Amino acid sequence: MSQKQISIRQTFDFAWGKLKVKALLFIGLAILTTILTAIGESQDLANYATNEDFETSKFTILNFLAITLNIYLGMGIWKISINHIRGEEVQLSDLFTISFRQFIHYIVAGIINLILVILGIILFIAPGIHIACRLILMPGYIVDKNESFDTALKSSWNATKGHTIKLFLWMLLACFIAIVGLIALIIGIFVAIPVISLALAYIYVQLSDDSIPEIVE
Repeated sequence: MSQKQISIRQTFDFAWGKLKVKALLFIGLAILTTILTAIGESQDLANYATNEDFETSKFTILNFLAITLNIYLGMGIWKISINHIRGEEVQLSDLFTISFRQFIHYIVAGIINLILVILGIILFIAPGIHIACRLILMPGYIVDKNESFDTALKSSWNATKGHTIKLFLWMLLACFIAIVGLIALIIGIFVAIPVISLALAYIYVQLSDDSIPEIVE
């Protein structure tokens, strides 16, 4: 069986076409997650020592809730993106179809992923980049196939075998698109984020499914 191929340009072309179909939904979700991120970082930790009005308890609760909700919504966006790439009908309520089990397995997998990447970076950087590329599809296997954290990590590792360089180049381009989005009067980031999310979902579908999605004109 021949190895599946990844076309970096095609991932973003396909994602752009899909975004235009559901632009309001995906751009709205990008704005929502950005607001939650801002709320989570609203307290000024840098001035903690000199700010008598700084309330640690409020920061902790606010930050924890914002991060937790952002992670949950991020998983929902993963699922919506995958379904949209496959041509299935998606709606806002699909965000809240992530189960508590999936959420916990995602957290555990994310922690393991982070530890492995950090250890890899300590070992001359390159191993960390390699690990990050190989485990990039882990969330998809949890939200889409309902796999456990260990199985999802293995599935992503196996699916991305032979694609490390392409995925690294894809990540570089995704970062460039995000930077351009920020430069474009800031609001461009709300278009860049969903394009990147859909492009990554396309890679997941392409490497995990038997069929490849049809190009959207």
